[in-house]
Amino acid sequence: MHKYKVLFAAAVLAAISIILQIWKISYSYGGIIDIDVVGVPWLVGTFILGLSGGLLTSFVSALGIAIFAPTGIVGAIMKLAATIVLVLIVGIIGKKFGFGKKPMAIAFVLCLIARPAIMVLFNYYWAIPVFFNIPTEIALQKFPVELFVVPNIILAAMDFWIAYFLVFSTRLKARLDD
Repeated sequence: MHKYKVLFAAAVLAAISIILQIWKISYSYGGIIDIDVVGVPWLVGTFILGLSGGLLTSFVSALGIAIFAPTGIVGAIMKLAATIVLVLIVGIIGKKFGFGKKPMAIAFVLCLIARPAIMVLFNYYWAIPVFFNIPTEIALQKFPVELFVVPNIILAAMDFWIAYFLVFSTRLKARLDD
């Protein structure tokens, strides 16, 4: 795919992601985490543009979220930390083994494990102390781990499968590769 096509597609997908974050079409889980589809364009970018396109989409989206969304830089960093792991897993496996059903099933399982694990650490040791000014020791007592594991499993599954079906059920990837 031509580099200008990659840049254009990544910019469009990033804009969609930023709009989804600003308009806040989401479901609040536990009053702390929003279940939304902001990460879907990041994975669409990874599926159709490869790892570098997915990373470009992710970083441009995070920058836009930091500037324009009410959650500011903390929300942008949290979204980046949560979703970049999915982009990396899908992008690396896709690059090495292709985007077939078996490699993507493995990628999906890894996403279900990696995102919640990383986000538990990020929430307890960074976001809660910074965003809510609650020390980690108190956060560990006040917020049960399930509060971060469950929504991140849901988000990993939603981001992955919505993006997968948007790209492969519509033959979007095949059309863009022409």
